[in-house]
Amino acid sequence: MARDCSTTADDSRADSDSVDRRSYLKLTGAAAVAAAGTGMATGVTAAKEYETITIPANTAKQFTVGSGETFENKLIDISASGADVRIVASGSDWTIRNVGVTGEADTSGPHSPGKNLGGYPNLITASGTGTIEHVYLGDGVSGDMVRKGAIGIPKSFAGHIDITEVTMNGWTGNAIYAGGAAKSSGGGGTLAFDRCLMKNNNISHLRIATDGTTVKNTVIYNTNDVPLHPINGGVVNSRGVYDGYGSESDVVTFENCDIDCTDSNTNGAASALVAAHTTFKVKNSQVKGSLIGNVETTNVGGNPSHEAPTGAPTTAKDAATGSTSTGSSSPKKRKGKQAKTTEQAKQSEKNGKKAEKAKKTKKQNKAKKAKKNKKAKPSDPTMNHASASAAAPDSADYCFTYNGRRYCFDFHRLRRLLFGIR
Repeated sequence: MARDCSTTADDSRADSDSVDRRSYLKLTGAAAVAAAGTGMATGVTAAKEYETITIPANTAKQFTVGSGETFENKLIDISASGADVRIVASGSDWTIRNVGVTGEADTSGPHSPGKNLGGYPNLITASGTGTIEHVYLGDGVSGDMVRKGAIGIPKSFAGHIDITEVTMNGWTGNAIYAGGAAKSSGGGGTLAFDRCLMKNNNISHLRIATDGTTVKNTVIYNTNDVPLHPINGGVVNSRGVYDGYGSESDVVTFENCDIDCTDSNTNGAASALVAAHTTFKVKNSQVKGSLIGNVETTNVGGNPSHEAPTGAPTTAKDAATGSTSTGSSSPKKRKGKQAKTTEQAKQSEKNGKKAEKAKKTKKQNKAKKAKKNKKAKPSDPTMNHASASAAAPDSADYCFTYNGRRYCFDFHRLRRLLFGIR
């Protein structure tokens, strides 16, 4: 079972590699409010209830998840002034699933050159081997100059983490920082991203560099609303994916992704992909923005979509209940970049059903007509009786063809039939 702890904001001094420098108290009483919430079940966990945890003002709370433990179906509210939260996962086979954090973060992690303004550096710190699935970290920071990231991976990370259906928007200290694991002194652990959504994150949306890391079915983009990072009085350097460390032999692969990060739609410098040290291999994707360094592309276009991948939650409650924004009960991977939009797909399906129905009706009508032609009898009663009495052609006085059938008559028999002549 995950463990929870409590500190005040004034007592919290945290960095991304140290998580045990506080006295922990059990979260009880008014600090945790359990509320039953009915959510739409999906293929993620089919959850029906979730717990609401409200963090009081000027309070920082930390939850720990160890080997074999699961932290799931939680709605964490940090909307109060000075409220902060962090989930720390480590060990093996841990799971963070169906978790939504609501409220903008207004406390800050370490600032350059190391000053700490009283908050955790990120909402989730993860290492070891585990899964982060169907999680919403999409409310970002409150205003500018708050330095905080969504997920932090320490330099010592040596395991593997699957990050699936996770939404991360509006963070100033990278949506995900995992670049340090690719240092020569780093652990070299790998990450696998699938069906994630990242929007308007500063420094980078993904800072990844270790060999074997993969990114699939993921959407990354900027608008004109990237919050300012506090370095040098406020900067924007909103890169889509940035390595920072590693070597050319470290390969990060991308497949079926949409990346749209350009200077024109941000309030500062931006680029789509920066492989300054490692190698990025990108295929079957749509990318708009600068490609810098060792970026190899195969079947890559320039028309990325901003549509959220199926399964990525768009609200904290969607995440906590295990539901998707569309209420889908079986999230599917996004199709290729030439795939139709949802409305186009629906219309295409509708047209296909119409065509199939018309084809089926035509086939049925054709079959009915053939059956009618095959079984039709002459409408004249005399002809009906005559056909039953038809003699063999070689013994007939008269033959003719009607509705595809040949009829022959012996007039001697016909006279006996009509006039009683024997």
